[in-house]
Amino acid sequence: MRVDKKSLFLSVGICLLPILIGVYYYDVLPEQIAVHFNFNGEPNNFVSKTRAIIDVPIFSAVVQVIISLVVDFDKTPKKGALIAKGIIPLISVLVQGGIVAYALDNNFNVPQLTVFVIGIVLIILGNYLPKKEFWGKYNFNLFGLEKGVNEQKVVRVYALYMTFSGVVIFISGFFSSTVALVLIVISAITSTLLPFYLVKKYKGLTQKS
Repeated sequence: MRVDKKSLFLSVGICLLPILIGVYYYDVLPEQIAVHFNFNGEPNNFVSKTRAIIDVPIFSAVVQVIISLVVDFDKTPKKGALIAKGIIPLISVLVQGGIVAYALDNNFNVPQLTVFVIGIVLIILGNYLPKKEFWGKYNFNLFGLEKGVNEQKVVRVYALYMTFSGVVIFISGFFSSTVALVLIVISAITSTLLPFYLVKKYKGLTQKS
């Protein structure tokens, strides 16, 4: 396995970058900072400001290392690797930025930001998932039905669903947080079950470009 050390260090560095934001505002931050919110935008969990500025970035960095190693081990094509390795740093910067922003201004809507981030991630994945130059050969071993599956059809339909879900979730962020939560839960359940249905539906069909 050849690890792309340059992209690993760069992506981990971006994950940790929000710590500098917290350090910059450290003196004006409250001693206790909200790090978790209900979908009405009300904080329901607080930690010390030191923990608040390092927990998310450090956790994101650890996850990023794992993802980077898996992507490199799987020999994912360069374009696909760029997408896969870019998601966690994006989330780290946006979520940690939201936490600090709320600490400085309680009117900042962190749950809304979270909804937007989820929607954006789904749209990105849905847009690039069908492109083989990004991912190479798809692997359906997970479903136990890899032989004779029209993989392109499965992936295209699944990607269309992800993009649609992302757009709907993103738009819902402008309206009701409760509706957004329901849509996210439905999307998570459907995203888990849909591949099994699609693999069965398109098994044995002729591959089409």
